[in-house]
Amino acid sequence: MIFTKNSLPKSYQPYEKLTVCSNTLVGGGHVAAVGEILPLIIGTGEKPQIWLQAINNVEDTEFISIVENSVSKHPAVDVIELSGVVTVKIQGIIVLSVMSSSENSAVVNSMDLRPIGLNIFGDMHALKVGGSTFSGNTMSGGGVLIGLGS
Repeated sequence: MIFTKNSLPKSYQPYEKLTVCSNTLVGGGHVAAVGEILPLIIGTGEKPQIWLQAINNVEDTEFISIVENSVSKHPAVDVIELSGVVTVKIQGIIVLSVMSSSENSAVVNSMDLRPIGLNIFGDMHALKVGGSTFSGNTMSGGGVLIGLGS
């Protein structure tokens, strides 16, 4: 199942506050979109719930689901939960680390989506997308922080 802005996972519940590499989404919202496709969805639950889609074919921007509801759907992907932190690794490389800071908020301290075909990466200081750097921004209203493609 490929998730888009109009077809979200049934069990997805947005965080009221999600901090992504020093940038804050308030009142729901998504980290990135490629056209209508949401490659990364982070929602609330007993632990952070993560859905991650990787680019399978660059020419036609075809995506495949590799993590659903914080469960790996691909043999090269590991999802580890330790003390409220959910970490996604691909072949040993950390692509995402999400820590629940309260029932309604979470923090992404580390993200590197380059191994899944997206030039989006960052740490607790800044988020880098292509040649741009985003740091300390706040967005509210449930939109998308980074929109790529048409």
